[in-house]
Amino acid sequence: MHEAAHKPERRFSALAVSRGIGIGRVVFLHGEKRQFFRVDLNEHQVGTEIDRFWAAVEQSVGQLHELATNNGPDLHNDVSSIFGVHLLIIEESSLVEKIKTVINDKKVNAEWAIKVVADQYLEKQLAVADGRFREKHLDIEDVAERLMTALGGSPSKAEPAYSGAVVVARELRPSAIIELAKSNPAALITERGGWTSHTSILAREFKLPMASGIRNLSKLFGHGDHVIVDGIQGEVIRNPRIETVEHFRGIRQHNSTVGSPPLAGEKALATIDGAQIAIRVNVDLPDGYTYARTLGARGIGLFRSESMIGNLGALPSEDEQFEVYRQIADAAGEDRVKIRTFDIGPNHFERRRSVEGNPSLGLRSIRLSLSETSDFRIQIRAILRAAVDKNIDIVLPMVSGISEIERSRSILDEERAKLEQTGIPTGYPKLGAMIEVPSAVMTAHEIAQKVDFLCLGTNDLVQYLLAVDRDNDAVAEWYQSLHPAVIRAISEVLAAAKSAAIPVAVCGEMAGSPFYVPVLIGLGVRELSMNVTSITQVRRLVSGITLADSVALIESIKTAETADQTEHLLREFYLENWNHLFPPGLLDSKHR
Repeated sequence: MHEAAHKPERRFSALAVSRGIGIGRVVFLHGEKRQFFRVDLNEHQVGTEIDRFWAAVEQSVGQLHELATNNGPDLHNDVSSIFGVHLLIIEESSLVEKIKTVINDKKVNAEWAIKVVADQYLEKQLAVADGRFREKHLDIEDVAERLMTALGGSPSKAEPAYSGAVVVARELRPSAIIELAKSNPAALITERGGWTSHTSILAREFKLPMASGIRNLSKLFGHGDHVIVDGIQGEVIRNPRIETVEHFRGIRQHNSTVGSPPLAGEKALATIDGAQIAIRVNVDLPDGYTYARTLGARGIGLFRSESMIGNLGALPSEDEQFEVYRQIADAAGEDRVKIRTFDIGPNHFERRRSVEGNPSLGLRSIRLSLSETSDFRIQIRAILRAAVDKNIDIVLPMVSGISEIERSRSILDEERAKLEQTGIPTGYPKLGAMIEVPSAVMTAHEIAQKVDFLCLGTNDLVQYLLAVDRDNDAVAEWYQSLHPAVIRAISEVLAAAKSAAIPVAVCGEMAGSPFYVPVLIGLGVRELSMNVTSITQVRRLVSGITLADSVALIESIKTAETADQTEHLLREFYLENWNHLFPPGLLDSKHR
């Protein structure tokens, strides 16, 4: 700390992907990929090399089985599921067979064959337009590296030097997180890695504060630099002043003394004056609901069915989908689950077409489903079969008007008729629309008459309404959830749902942020669907406010003409009335 006092404090904005505060010295984790050369084999050497490769496969499978099943009682099922994906890459995909074919046909060493085949898969994965799927290239790299390690006979280990350190890396593979967690680092910083990457999921599972999205880390930070990682607001502070360190130590101490939240039990969540608010959870995995329910979630507000698509782009079969949908419906029970149909672009398919220039405005989501109807019909059949005696609903993503709803309902009816003609029983899931594009807002009253419920996807709604790419740092300041147009759009959708007497839930990031929740409740929202990590904070906030104050809050911001003005009015109100309900530091940062 003495050395840092002579250097100026500097702050870097980042993406907070794992909540917490980490304070420590920088230790760089450099790439572990080993160097090797192509070795041409004689005919009689090929069989021996294939045997060597199969031994490495068996060793890797054994390691992954252990990682997927032996992670302690305090972790949820995300860890098992992630390494289950790695097992599938080895056991179910064509990766291993293709490596064996390269060894046999090209007569080369196993290391070179792994590199050739893995590079082909990585090129395909990195060409996917959707960043959430692009990030999963790390899983392929991880499997390839594990096979290489098995061939070399020397498993990688986290260095003791990482204990209490802030580990800095360009990117981290999932298995690296497992190894690092054993050394108990203070925090992680990476250049790459979004909220939905397997690396970020594991960081959250192991409660390791993590920030990503800072470019040129090796130029900005030096080995041994004293840094603070703010995994709450998304900031990294280099050479912090003494008072800055003390401030963040106070936040960390407060969070640690709060400890694990008590189980929510069966008590319904309500504001002080009795307005009941339903908390749902957004999940990617069938097992994700069990823990969320202990925290107070009542129902799965959004199951992202595209999470079933393999890293290599293969869509799951009808039977595979049926099994997953039954599992998640069993987990949700009477609380219900809303299954969103595939919210993807054409580049996710194994049989590929050309890459679109502007995929966000292209052939994706419900548009793609209605273009590739064979795949859509498979998914609909799987849901209909799974819905027998289960509480399952269907959500159509990126609806722009009633025509997509009518076409989807026709397909639903047609597939039900076909199944019943062959003696296969079907359920009767409710049908809902995801409102996330301007045209859907403008025709919300018509859409509400055609569906059983509405879901408001605020992430994409803000993006499309304001013409701002939410993943583009260059226009980040224009992404404004509190823009007057966004507030009016939400109000319009709520009015449409009320007029049609159907429920509406908010499913985007706004629903999981305490800063926005009073606004949503004041506007009339009674269902909030969020990621599991947001449930406890939102429950605490909701149970400490009144509906009357939330309605008054909306009245106070009606005169605001900009997002900045709205944010200022909200912050003043919160500081005066509800300061004790917000996590330390949350009201200090921007929330436009």
